[in-house]
Amino acid sequence: MARDEEWVVAGAGHSGVSQIVRSGPLKLWQLVTLVLCILINISDGLDTSAIAYAAPSILKDWRLGPETMGLIFSLGAAGLVCGAIFVAPLADRFGRRNIIMWAVAFNGLSMLMIATVDSVEALLALRFVTGLGIGALVPSLSVMVVEFSTERRGNIFLALVHVGFAIGAMLGAAVGAVLIEALGWRSIFVFAGLVSLVLAALSFLLLPESLHFLLTRQPRNALARANALLARLNEPLLEALPPRPPAATAGQGTVRRLFAPEYRTVTLLLWLAAFSRYFVSYFLTQWKPQILVLAGVSPTLAIASGIVTGGAAIMGALLMGTFASTLGAPRATCVSFALCAASLVTFGFIQAEPVLLLAVAAVALFAIEATFTGVVIASTRFYPVELRSTGVGYTIGVGRFGAIAGPYLGGALLAMNLDRAVVYPVYAAVCLVGATAILIAFRRRVEVAGTN
Repeated sequence: MARDEEWVVAGAGHSGVSQIVRSGPLKLWQLVTLVLCILINISDGLDTSAIAYAAPSILKDWRLGPETMGLIFSLGAAGLVCGAIFVAPLADRFGRRNIIMWAVAFNGLSMLMIATVDSVEALLALRFVTGLGIGALVPSLSVMVVEFSTERRGNIFLALVHVGFAIGAMLGAAVGAVLIEALGWRSIFVFAGLVSLVLAALSFLLLPESLHFLLTRQPRNALARANALLARLNEPLLEALPPRPPAATAGQGTVRRLFAPEYRTVTLLLWLAAFSRYFVSYFLTQWKPQILVLAGVSPTLAIASGIVTGGAAIMGALLMGTFASTLGAPRATCVSFALCAASLVTFGFIQAEPVLLLAVAAVALFAIEATFTGVVIASTRFYPVELRSTGVGYTIGVGRFGAIAGPYLGGALLAMNLDRAVVYPVYAAVCLVGATAILIAFRRRVEVAGTN
């Protein structure tokens, strides 16, 4: 039995049907689906980062103050939270394919519309709409990858999806550097919008619905659609649909079910772990350059440190896929939280030597990015098929409140002129809270599974 199977709710399978996709070598249509999901998340990273690279030109052209641009950034972040909490769970009712396809199309249209706006109000509204689509896609893509991956490679592909977002942000930097200088800030939104619309068209043509969803929810023409997918996978066709799980007919996909007795404790613990990850991660990414400067590192080197720490973060996400397959997602995530905590304490007390500070910061970013992949993997493994998008969406959505609180507390602590030897151990303690939450959740899951 694979390590992550310990995390799956008893009875969540479909009498062997899930093994059609999750066992054996990857089939062509599985690979097409997985690659398409990765490409979509790359476009998400491009859509998210476009506003950051266009911001200096927008500020100059429209003569805006930094506080206005901060509001534009915040509306985009609010859209991310709302998309994960309110839109992503709809995939448990209407299908993974529909949510992914329409969210990508919405993103493409909103990006093209941003290229035409002439007012702050319109830009605010469209950044919120774009955030809705991106917020819905991260959980939906994660669920789709899990349901189309083999057991052995599922965690690795899930890690690749998350790395795709970082690649998209890097692509945004490269494209923005070329297009904005030559054609103006609107050009990067045109480029990003066209990429999203192309991927929406490819999704319409190539992206199948999840076999798990078809056999659990059983929408109209479920048998025919399931057999069409099974034919693509060169698997025997079904003569009839299997019995629907009782939960699928009793209001699946609702938040209320996340608090059913068998899920309640682990749901809250997963939310706490996700909150802890975002709390620490956004503090590190937003305040790291300034803290390095305060420690004596030159401003130029502090900015350039993003290359080193960004690369470390990508490696953390990739390696978590391997570690989760070996140790199990909960154990691997607990270890990565602990590694981040140790790195943060070390950063707080070591001497202000630039190379050493950058090395420790890279380890911290490596570990905290790995925790995000681990928390998402754990969430996808814990919830049954009919509740999976809802569970993952709320885990990510609630966790993103940490992205608001973490940097805010960091600013408050730095405003008090506290040394990094005081500030960084505070965030190390939050990492330990996340590690404890994952550890307790894992033990609770094993206890519940043992009673079923």
